[in-house]
Amino acid sequence: MEINKAFDIITGRVERVLLPKGYERQSVADSDTEMTALYTGEIAYSIVYYFEKRRVLLRTCGMEDGEPDNTWKTIATWLFDPDADSAREAENIGDDFAETIRGPRQTAVQKQKKTKKDGENVSDPLFFANRMMTYFPELRDEIAYEKAHYESFRGVTFAEKKILPKLKQHVQHLNKNAAEKFSKALSDLYDAGDLDVKGIITYVLLNAMDDADFEKLTCGFAPENQKIAVEVRKLRGKKIKPEKPKKPSKFMADTLNQT
Repeated sequence: MEINKAFDIITGRVERVLLPKGYERQSVADSDTEMTALYTGEIAYSIVYYFEKRRVLLRTCGMEDGEPDNTWKTIATWLFDPDADSAREAENIGDDFAETIRGPRQTAVQKQKKTKKDGENVSDPLFFANRMMTYFPELRDEIAYEKAHYESFRGVTFAEKKILPKLKQHVQHLNKNAAEKFSKALSDLYDAGDLDVKGIITYVLLNAMDDADFEKLTCGFAPENQKIAVEVRKLRGKKIKPEKPKKPSKFMADTLNQT
């Protein structure tokens, strides 16, 4: 799908929320690396699509003298691949952005993106679940229920109980081309994910597949990701003992006793 059309769908869903509140869309020139939609009102919102990373971000910042103060904070991030994704994925992104703005949402959303040492945003289990919603639309209600009933998103439990059964059915109907396409998307999500997402993809989802389905789901993986998936698969059926807390040193123990 052409990214311009997808961007129009996303911004259109957001404008349904912002324009009735008195926000105005400002003119912003696109560059060779990104396209941007800027909205100003009580605060500022911007939607930015990065061509190279194929990511679309919803950001917000304060206003100063009628202009954004440019202390931008990312409050939602999605992957969008124009070569693979369709209008349905763009609608899901737009709906999620609109829901984020409509708020209030759980504080977990504000913590949705952790940061790597190099400063690049990485995605957490909630982001991963939202991305899976493009393949399994019925996850929308289940994600909403999870967020409404639990203080923080239970990534592993949700993946095991809600995503895994759907994935097992989905993989049965994938031909070679569809399997490669889906597998590549899964590999990209692995690259974009934090340690929790990486563990969910490899240990929770892939390790629950039989050998044939495992091959299907990793056939489009980047070589380094495929190696990791194979190594993690060796842990199937093994019990992993939790790390035992280290005993405090004598000096630390004495200090604690004194306090």
